[in-house]
Amino acid sequence: MTPLPDSPRRSRATGRGIAAAVLTSAALLLVSACGSAQTDAPAEPAAGDGTRTVQSARGPVEIPETPQRIVAVDYISPEILFDLEAPLVGALDLSSGADGEKYSTITAVGNDSGELNFEQLAGLDPDVIIGNEIENEAAYDQLAQIAPTVLFSDGGTDWKATVNTVAEIAGKTADVQSREQAYQTEVERLRGEFGDAIGASGAWAVAGTYDGASWYVYGSDTGPNTVLTDLGATLAPVAEEVRADPNTFTRTLEQLDALQSAQVILFDDLGPPVTTEGAAATLQADPLFSGLPAAQAGKVYPGTYNVVTYGQAESVLQQLAQILPQL
Repeated sequence: MTPLPDSPRRSRATGRGIAAAVLTSAALLLVSACGSAQTDAPAEPAAGDGTRTVQSARGPVEIPETPQRIVAVDYISPEILFDLEAPLVGALDLSSGADGEKYSTITAVGNDSGELNFEQLAGLDPDVIIGNEIENEAAYDQLAQIAPTVLFSDGGTDWKATVNTVAEIAGKTADVQSREQAYQTEVERLRGEFGDAIGASGAWAVAGTYDGASWYVYGSDTGPNTVLTDLGATLAPVAEEVRADPNTFTRTLEQLDALQSAQVILFDDLGPPVTTEGAAATLQADPLFSGLPAAQAGKVYPGTYNVVTYGQAESVLQQLAQILPQL
């Protein structure tokens, strides 16, 4: 599955993922052990060109200076590692997502529900394991017997900070700096060309649906809204409501009036298997949605807006480059 949008599901987001993202966890992932015996001594860093110490949610961890065989056991870090072209050799099986082809190039060490196969994981002989404090806490002791394991603390909202953290573990900090510079250059280009239109466009919101019978909306501090903020856009009040209370991330159809103040809506359509078939069309056809000011003005723009990597942020900018001339 694609990492889900930044949501209460991960106190981390759609991928994700499901884009990221992202907030207090509403349902922690159950991680089960599958056939690997623990040893008494912790795993040592793999031999190589020296070691370094990184900070983790469990304290300092010694890892190789330049990891060559990384395994990721959460939903977000593999997306970041792929984006940075890091030496990722194993991750959860997230191949069923819309952009899941890349997962066929590595070994699955667990399913898309987060259940890990420790025997398969150990067979990859990783020199570092990367995971999320919330998603992988229960498995930490067993993971640490296989290889140095770094669980990053992730509140789920600041995707740029998460990218920096994962990049540091993977030895890819310089790559992030170049990606960030390219991102900022494009932001400035769009602001220079469309700044007046953005300022006059009114309030923006980013929303979507999983099933067509309910909807979700991104908080002001989550992926796509940080891109909009970087561009100088004004966010609808609902985005700040979600930031203040992450439990309001998902809402009923009757609560669609929260989007009344949005003059522009980016409609996040992640597609199957993350969403049910036809979910986006079903919600947009509902009178409560089609009657919204943005819908009446023809300013609802479907796309894929979840952001947990610079690659996804660049994709959002590319989509906005097509939207902004229409405002």
